Amino acid sequence: MTRTSAGAHGHAPAPPPPPAPTRAAPRLPGIRVMAHPRRRDQAQALLARLDGDDRALVLDPDPEGPPTPLRTAAAAWAGPYGEARHRLVLQDDVVPARGFLDLVAEAVRSRPDDPIAFYSNWNHWNGSAVRLAALSGAGWARAIPDEYAPSLAVVLPRALAADFADYARRLLAHGTPPDDEALSAFLRERGRALFIAVPNLVEHGDGDSLVGNDVQGPRFSPCFADDTAGGRTGPATLGALDFYPHFFKGHVYGIVPAGPDGRRTKVYWDEAVRATGVDPAPVREAARREPTPAALLRDLAGAGLHIHHATAAWTAAVLYGITLARLPAPTGAPSPGPDPAVRARAVETIPLGGLAQVVGLPLLHRIMDPLRRLTEAGLRTGTELAAATPRPGIPRDDTP
Repeated sequence: MTRTSAGAHGHAPAPPPPPAPTRAAPRLPGIRVMAHPRRRDQAQALLARLDGDDRALVLDPDPEGPPTPLRTAAAAWAGPYGEARHRLVLQDDVVPARGFLDLVAEAVRSRPDDPIAFYSNWNHWNGSAVRLAALSGAGWARAIPDEYAPSLAVVLPRALAADFADYARRLLAHGTPPDDEALSAFLRERGRALFIAVPNLVEHGDGDSLVGNDVQGPRFSPCFADDTAGGRTGPATLGALDFYPHFFKGHVYGIVPAGPDGRRTKVYWDEAVRATGVDPAPVREAARREPTPAALLRDLAGAGLHIHHATAAWTAAVLYGITLARLPAPTGAPSPGPDPAVRARAVETIPLGGLAQVVGLPLLHRIMDPLRRLTEAGLRTGTELAAATPRPGIPRDDTP
């Protein structure tokens, strides 16, 4: 041993620590962009934005047939799969988030055996689930299985993808159901839950619908990643709930269990909210009794928003506050709490998603500041009402 190789006290220095194990790069799924030939150019432009050796454009094999995306979906989900362990199918009218494929790869690595969706509609049931996850800090929302599966951007493990391709072809032999309803039925029959990434990793584009969905109005995400200033949520999962607030076409509902089989149904809010243990009367009274919402409702009416729609936005926000206060502990890692930018976008889209079809986005964008403040006030009031009301089935103890 030479002097230069000895330590300060004449002993050989400890060997250097072994290099840290390198984290395997996430494996990308095989990518298919499905499209009608009328949208070939749009679909090819989307495909060009996506890297990877296993990617392809899949066109409707019978474009002159009855309009249904299920024909194209059946082809897009089918093999061969090569070395890919998963298949990602995108519809041609989506806008991927920045860093989309890296985020997809991370999502697949965290849930390698689960079906994953990367989009939800801001005024449908699963939009409520995603918004609640965003407001609570969860990075995943378990989809509500009784609604259609949001199929604009979905990953399936390859065995499940092959099974769904066969299932879709069998359905097509007897009719042309929508692909999102077919996927939902397929997963229900197999007892498989669909998990939605929060924030959503794709946004719905502005193009015309080829199957008549334009009657639904703007179909945007309740919380799109690019609208959150790079904000991210944690790894926790928001599981199935007994109550979801639902704001749709200016009316407020609750999504509640329909019976012992676990299915859910949509009920007007004043009946549905009783499932949370809250009496609907204080929800109505708070808008008149509390000075902040009363003043904001007057301001919004003066700015051109009908008082019925402004009151509905308030009511929806209160129901979200009640629900957030009643959330069970998330599954998986504990939530660190919502990212401020993610939460802010979820707050904004409560009134946007519920009113865009009946009021129009131009007016809503002009009055966004008072709408945002009204929504925040409603969330606070909902939390306070929940705190003052015993949970269903749990007696209240007022003993000092």
